[in-house]
Amino acid sequence: MTVSIDPVLDRRFPAFVDIERAAMRRMPKFVRDYIACGMGRGGGVAHNRSALDAVKLVPRYLVDADCVDTSCKLLGQSFAAPFGIAPVGLGGTAWAKATETLAAAARDENIPFGAATFALASLEKLRVMAGSCGWFQLYRPNQAAIEEDILRRAETAGYSTLIVTVDVPAPMRRDHDIRNGFSLPLQFNARTAWQIAQCPAWAWAMLRAGSPTFETLMPYVPSGHTRDQALRFMTDLTANHVTPAMLEDLRKRWNGNLIVKGILDIEDAKRCRDTGADGLILSNHGGRQMEAAPSAIDVLPDIRAALGKDFPLIADGGVRTGTDVCRMIAKGANFVLLGRPFYYAVAAMGAPGATHAVRVLKAELQCAMGQLGCRTVEALPDRLG
Repeated sequence: MTVSIDPVLDRRFPAFVDIERAAMRRMPKFVRDYIACGMGRGGGVAHNRSALDAVKLVPRYLVDADCVDTSCKLLGQSFAAPFGIAPVGLGGTAWAKATETLAAAARDENIPFGAATFALASLEKLRVMAGSCGWFQLYRPNQAAIEEDILRRAETAGYSTLIVTVDVPAPMRRDHDIRNGFSLPLQFNARTAWQIAQCPAWAWAMLRAGSPTFETLMPYVPSGHTRDQALRFMTDLTANHVTPAMLEDLRKRWNGNLIVKGILDIEDAKRCRDTGADGLILSNHGGRQMEAAPSAIDVLPDIRAALGKDFPLIADGGVRTGTDVCRMIAKGANFVLLGRPFYYAVAAMGAPGATHAVRVLKAELQCAMGQLGCRTVEALPDRLG
């Protein structure tokens, strides 16, 4: 079935490269750098892209594949396409209410939406916006009582899938954020003010939305804290390494689907499976944690071979087109997540950008699958070159 795309937006933004270019013009530099850049000199971000470009797919034309079906099933739920919106902490800085806007678009387009612990909207609000397409992503707090209460709230809100992120074992030191003074609380100076002044639409949208904060974590801030003290308290809450014993404990306490995010090592993958995880997200955190880490697509074949054909594997990192989604699936993924591109879409177009981005990716996926002669997503691994 042909994807319905707004023709006016399609002429202006036919692909994510156009969307990203526009978004970069509309966000202040310190925000652009926070979202777009990775660790160190950006080698991880660049490798994610080059690793995808290296994957070749072989078209088959003499086949009966006129009717392409992009739908798929994952963890007992049916989705309209094999991709979803990754959890992005502070994604709401790209554009005011970007997180809520994307949650609603995910619900309407029937794709998953990852609600991050460090989103600028509460887990309850995002569950309402995303409906049954909402997944909750947990950074484990270093206080057991707070973790227990967050899990209780996620279950009460109706989330059926919990994503446990394990690839943030230590405080990060990102050069670009240090140069820009991008920290919480934000440190404004003349340079920051000038960058904001150059982006009046962004500034006005953020002003109308009100002061950003981590709404999910606000109930745990000790009384009497100033705003700056509250932000420091919340950013200091994250635990360090997540051990197999900790995963086993979470598995016992969480009754829904449990996905572990940030896995790149075969032994880590096996341990997650053995502790009861229902699936994995193979990810190098968009190149934002370890510059020398491999891309998900580098490790996909070996982890797939180690875990077998039936264990759910989700992958992210550098995906920008429907062909990239096909590449990930051909290499062994069941499903694909994208983070930055969807937030760029809202920054570029405002609220309409969320739906437009999802539909562009769906249309590109249909086109690529048609070229490859694949009627279903499950046929994509047969086209690996």
